[in-house]
Amino acid sequence: GIIGQMEHDNNLVVYETPRSAIAESFRGLRSSLHFMYNQESQHGSKTIMVTSSVSGEGKTFTSINLATIFALSGKRTLLMGLDLRKPKIFGDFNIKNDVGVVNYLIGQEALETIIQKTEVDYLDIITSGPVPPNPSELLLSEKLNELISVLKTKYDYIILDTPPVGLVADALELLDYVDASLYVVRQDYTKRDMLNFVNEKYKTKQIKNISLI
Repeated sequence: GIIGQMEHDNNLVVYETPRSAIAESFRGLRSSLHFMYNQESQHGSKTIMVTSSVSGEGKTFTSINLATIFALSGKRTLLMGLDLRKPKIFGDFNIKNDVGVVNYLIGQEALETIIQKTEVDYLDIITSGPVPPNPSELLLSEKLNELISVLKTKYDYIILDTPPVGLVADALELLDYVDASLYVVRQDYTKRDMLNFVNEKYKTKQIKNISLI
């Protein structure tokens, strides 16, 4: 997919300007995704991972607006912040990041207490929560696997906003959970070498079913 550039006060472009060219781009992305899901998961809930090579390429912007476009079509959608080192997705929705997925993974909070409603109908959020000392270990835990399995029974679409794959290995660990992976590339920002990194990972079968935005 290709998403253009647009001046807007926040990341909620699709929600606040549903007739804009950007919103139309995200509708196109939603359509394209139907061809990209793992064949085993053609039915039931879909989990989509959004990542990039480094910070600042539009990963969170893409996650928020993709989740919004699914929710606006009446699909029960969850946006989940799994960038545990640099939590982001909560600010645009005016919600707090006091309690999130980290609290659930360490056994502090129940699932019901970490899911937050947004102003967008059908769209819920689980923020990442406080920054832990061991993000990679938490993302590798069996508890995350259990969490995503439970969420799949509650939502039609789960969008994972993950860490940049070029900086940390966390995003690669999450590939096992997802039906499609979207890698965000930004014009005049992403270094060409980073695409070689993705190609290498693809050739060695460390990543599969990955698509570019």
